[in-house]
Amino acid sequence: MTLVGQLKKLASHSALYGAADVFTNLINFLLVPLYTAYLSPTDYGVLALLLLFSTLAKIVFRLGLDGAFFRVHYDLDSESERRRLAGTVALFSAGLGSALFFAVALGQQALTGALFGHDQPVGSLVLLAAADVWLGSFAFVPLSLLRIQERPGLFSSFAAVRHATNTILKVVLVMHGWGVAGVLWSDLIATGLFSLLLLPILAKNATLAFSFPLLRECLRFGGPKVPHGILVQAQNLADRKILDLFVSRAEVGVYQMGYTFGQGVKFALSAFEPAWQPFVYSQLKSPNAPTTIARVVTYAWLAFVSLGLGVAVFGRELLVVMTPRNPAFHAAAPLIPPVALAYLFHGAFLLTSIGIGVRKQARYYPIITSLTASANIAANFLLIPRFGTLGAAWATVLSYALMAGLGLYFSQRLFPIPFEWPRLGRVAAGGAVAFALSLLAPAALLPAVGGKAAAMLAFPALLIASGFLTDGERVRLWRR
Repeated sequence: MTLVGQLKKLASHSALYGAADVFTNLINFLLVPLYTAYLSPTDYGVLALLLLFSTLAKIVFRLGLDGAFFRVHYDLDSESERRRLAGTVALFSAGLGSALFFAVALGQQALTGALFGHDQPVGSLVLLAAADVWLGSFAFVPLSLLRIQERPGLFSSFAAVRHATNTILKVVLVMHGWGVAGVLWSDLIATGLFSLLLLPILAKNATLAFSFPLLRECLRFGGPKVPHGILVQAQNLADRKILDLFVSRAEVGVYQMGYTFGQGVKFALSAFEPAWQPFVYSQLKSPNAPTTIARVVTYAWLAFVSLGLGVAVFGRELLVVMTPRNPAFHAAAPLIPPVALAYLFHGAFLLTSIGIGVRKQARYYPIITSLTASANIAANFLLIPRFGTLGAAWATVLSYALMAGLGLYFSQRLFPIPFEWPRLGRVAAGGAVAFALSLLAPAALLPAVGGKAAAMLAFPALLIASGFLTDGERVRLWRR
C-alpha cells in the first residue's frame, strides 16, 4: 500500500474510532451553558477531584491488561489460543474488579476523607464513581477485539449508544437538581448498558477457559504499565488535589473549566491512539517500516499542532460564549493555551515513544513517568502558591515536555526511527508564530474573532514559506 493509502486508512480508522467520542464531547461542549447554569464552580471542583479518583481507580482495576491483551494477541498464531487469551483476561478482570469494588465499598468513608478533606460533599459520590469503573472493566476485552478485527464502524456504534445515553441522562438529571450525583449516575447507567451490549462480542470471540501462562504473559507486559499509568495520572490530575490545598474549591472548579476547553487537543489524541498502535504493529514486517512511520508522524504532528493552535487561539472567545449565565467561569480563559500546549507535548510523546511498545520494553514507562510525575508535583508546589491556577497549568506543560523528551530518548535506543526533524520543527515554529500573532487581536469579541482568524490563516502560509512541503507534495497540491 502506498503512503497516501496508508494515511487514508489511518485517518479513516481514527475518524471512525473517535467519531462517537468526538461527537459526544461536542454535544457535552454545547451543553456547557446548561451545566454551568445548574452547577457552580464548587460543583466543578468536586467533579475534578472525583475525576482524579476514578482515573486512578481505572488503572488499578485493569492492571494494565487492556494494553497487554492487545499486544499479546498479535504474538499468538492460532485462533484457539487467541480465544483462550480473551477468555482468560475477561475472567480475571471480572474477578479482580469485583473484589476491588467490594474493597472500595468497605473503605468509602476513608477514601472520601482522603479525597475531600474536612470539606466533604454529601452522599456516596466515591462509591458511585467506583461502580462506574467496575462496570467498565467488563468492556475493554470486547472493545479490544473490535479494534484487532478492524471493525471501527461497530466500535463507534457501541460507543455512540453509550455516550448518547450518558448525555441524555445528564441533561435530565442535572436539570432536575441532582447536581454532581446526577453526573455520576448518568456515567454509571450508561457504562452498565455499554458493557451489557458488548457481551455478545466477547461470547463470540472468547473461550470460557483460564490459562495461567497467558495471564502471566499479559501481567508481565501490563504490570509495569500500572505504576506508569498511576504516575501519568498523578502528572495529569494531581494538580487538582494540590490546588485544593492552596485555593478554594471554587477556584479548582474554574481550573477544571479551563481544562475542559484546553484539552480539546486530547480528543484528537484519543481518536488517533486506537488506530495508531495497530498501524505501527502492522508495519513491522516491512523493511521500510521506520521510514514509513517517520513520514506518518510528520503528518500527524501537523494535524495535532493545527488543532492545538485552534484551541489556544479561540479558547477565550468560546469560553465567553458558552458560559453566559455564569461569568465566574470566565477566569479560566488564561488557562486554555497552556493546557492545549501540554496536550501537544502529550501527542509528541504518543508519536515518538512508539519504539517502547514495538520492542515490548514496558519497564521504561514507569521510569519515564516517575521522573515526569515527580517534576510535575514539585513544579505544582513551587508555582501554585505564587501563580495559583496558572502555575498549575504551566507545571503540566513542563512535565509533558519532559515526558516527550524522555520517551523519544528511550524509544530511539530501542527502535530508531528517522524522524523528519526539519519539517517537524517548521510545523512547531509556524504554530508558535501564528499564536503570537493572535495575541495582537483586540479584546472585544467580534473583532477578536476576526483578528484571530487572520492569525490562523497565517499558519499554512508560514509553512509554505518555510519550505515545509516536499517537491512531491507541491505537485499534488498544485494538481488539486
